[in-house]
Amino acid sequence: MKISLKSISCLIILAVFSYIPETSTATSKPDIDVVVVMDSSGSMKKTDPLSLRIPAAKLFISLLSQNDRAGIISFSDEASPLSPLLLLDSDSNKKMLLQATEKITSSGLHTNLFEALNKGLEVLSGAKKSGREQIVVLMSDGMMDTGDPEKDRALLEKLKQDLTKALLDKGIKVYAIAFTEGSDRALLEKVSKQTGGFYHLALTDKDFHIVFTSIFESLKRPDMLPMTDSGFLVDNSIEEVTIIATKEAANTTIQLDSPDGKKYSSRNKPPETEWVVSNNFDMMTIRKPVEGKWKILFSTGNSNKAYVITNLNLQTNFNELYPLFGQTLDIKVWLERESNPIKENEVLEKINISLELIKPDGETTQLQPFPKGDGTFERKIELYTAGNYKLRILADGKTFQREKAFTFKVADTKESLQDFKAKQALKEKEKSSEDRPAEQGHEDSVSWIKVTSQFLIINLLLGIIVFAYLKRDRIKNFINSKLKKEKKP
Repeated sequence: MKISLKSISCLIILAVFSYIPETSTATSKPDIDVVVVMDSSGSMKKTDPLSLRIPAAKLFISLLSQNDRAGIISFSDEASPLSPLLLLDSDSNKKMLLQATEKITSSGLHTNLFEALNKGLEVLSGAKKSGREQIVVLMSDGMMDTGDPEKDRALLEKLKQDLTKALLDKGIKVYAIAFTEGSDRALLEKVSKQTGGFYHLALTDKDFHIVFTSIFESLKRPDMLPMTDSGFLVDNSIEEVTIIATKEAANTTIQLDSPDGKKYSSRNKPPETEWVVSNNFDMMTIRKPVEGKWKILFSTGNSNKAYVITNLNLQTNFNELYPLFGQTLDIKVWLERESNPIKENEVLEKINISLELIKPDGETTQLQPFPKGDGTFERKIELYTAGNYKLRILADGKTFQREKAFTFKVADTKESLQDFKAKQALKEKEKSSEDRPAEQGHEDSVSWIKVTSQFLIINLLLGIIVFAYLKRDRIKNFINSKLKKEKKP
């Protein structure tokens, strides 16, 4: 069998990544401080003529919890805060933030990406509180442009080196949204990856709210209800549901059919309901929804969401944004009621847990995790294809349904080799920022030395195998000559 050098390299890479520590076992996300940094350059008049980024930003803010803090920054030539970092625990603060997003314009002359990120760094650094995760959500449709090419080059280099390092040192993660092919996608993805955040590409203005909901899901890991046949199942443990329904056109009227036979719209909404209408989607928050099957009418059905507040939660240890090529994901799933894991076999036997993996080529694979006997279900997934993935974790208990949704990207072999050390360094950085005993830090440093040593050993093996491959004919002749000599009497 003929084996290529590329195949050998890939096998070695897979061996290298088998030493990467398992997925984190964290089950929940902390409260967050987030600044939404929005492009206000003149080019947005063409790329976002209806200013759909504004209702999408409002949607994102509205989805955050009352313990989160948020702020708004607008940028073009310079970056200016439109609101301070406000705690979302009151209607007045929420109103102030939502009104701030309406001040975002498309009148700036240039696109100063350095100032955009630097202002986000300043706002978050000046309001740092322990125990809170800090996030910059940056949206831009352009490249670094101050009108002075020489200044652009200097600021771009400063952004890549000093500013990215400052964000990393402060523990601030960047979630970047590149809008249009003309944006500096490579830069935005690199900054996102290096700071521990994620990068999204919104190809059209209609994608904005979908991208923002994806970022929300990554940051807060909310419980969701699976959408089936344009509807969802509400059980008696659900205290509140927030529905995002995508529309085909601005004049589309979304309608909800309740299990009790009543029909609702924005003009005739259920009691204790907030209903927000925009050109591209409607958002409805219903408190104490009627139990049973709800239907969403006149929606496209694409990317509809139903986020819930409930005491019956689906939990997972999965927390990856940029797993490496060849990495094995060890995914664990379990259910909790009132924050206590459900372990009773007679209950679990009636619940179907499944995974749905959408690969970069669009192929959807249904996977069944294996019960471990302690209330936990486990499934290993090996990543052999580079590109963007979507993962859905589903629980169907007949009387209830739950879902978790994730988006992640697998680098190719070349990128993975480059990312390996940076990925480990980032994990060490995150660990060192936590309050822990000195002995714990010593153990972590030893662990890092072990990982580095293993990496070097396997790279040495790679070198030996490559050398042997290149000299295979000479080695073969040498072995044949030895065998002939031994056969001689």
